[in-house]
Amino acid sequence: MPLFFEVKMIEAHEGILNWFAREARSFPWRYDNPEPYHVLISEYMLQQTQTTRIAERFPEFISQFPDIEHLGKATNQEIILAWQGLGYNNRALRLRDCARQIITLHKGVIPHDYDALIALSGIGPYTASAILSFAYGEDVPVIDVNIYRIYARVLGNSDPIDANKSMITSFAESAFPKGHSSAWHQAMMDIGARWCKANQALCTDCPLQTHCKSAFNVQMITKKKEKKEPSHRNIPNRIWRGKTVEHLRNCSSFSEKKEILLSIILSDYANKEDTQWFEDIIIPALVRDRLIEYDIESDIISIAS
Repeated sequence: MPLFFEVKMIEAHEGILNWFAREARSFPWRYDNPEPYHVLISEYMLQQTQTTRIAERFPEFISQFPDIEHLGKATNQEIILAWQGLGYNNRALRLRDCARQIITLHKGVIPHDYDALIALSGIGPYTASAILSFAYGEDVPVIDVNIYRIYARVLGNSDPIDANKSMITSFAESAFPKGHSSAWHQAMMDIGARWCKANQALCTDCPLQTHCKSAFNVQMITKKKEKKEPSHRNIPNRIWRGKTVEHLRNCSSFSEKKEILLSIILSDYANKEDTQWFEDIIIPALVRDRLIEYDIESDIISIAS
């Protein structure tokens, strides 16, 4: 790692921390000495869901499940209903399963150890590091897609794909001020959200402007052609899965006859091809994810109990 950039980041420490203290985004899970449980919940929610949506739902979720014990006792129906609007329902089940593991293996205390955290349901390297940094104040590097992009640009790579991953990882170890991991990494996330975006770099206002090799010379990342998703009636199957769970979640009995359910989510008459697709693709996927149960004899589909 070039010493120049290490020196430049050290020079940036005080300014970035002062800026963050003044202008940090406000979220209900961000406060001094946050509860590890609140950090855990927020990090699960932040996986592929917008922060504005989470900010709306987080207080309600915490009110329903105020601690790890309440969350661990939640049924599939309860947790899926509470997760409404937060996307990818199987994340809700993984979160509940994680709570049960914490209760069983760690006596209800969220681990303060990387290896123990990463062994839990739904927790990967980023989430484990985030919990250690944001909940426990550990001096660990935290690298999400936004921070990776910022560090790549600081080192002169406009497109993160062109960056050397091992170099970014090494740089991340030395980039943050020791004793301030939480504030620094959350500041980087705010900078990524406000200025150093994937398809827009507002270098004039960025607090890292004088410390970044790519400042005022960022080549916008060209949006890559997305792979065609498995679909039905020109709508991705993941959308159909979401529609299926959404309808069941709003039924008073959390269940519906297969034929009725299919017609409702299609908003149309279901032909033989639709029925075959629903039986072969959608139902098995939701059963596999433990989101629904399907009684073949009665043809009733319900939210998994």
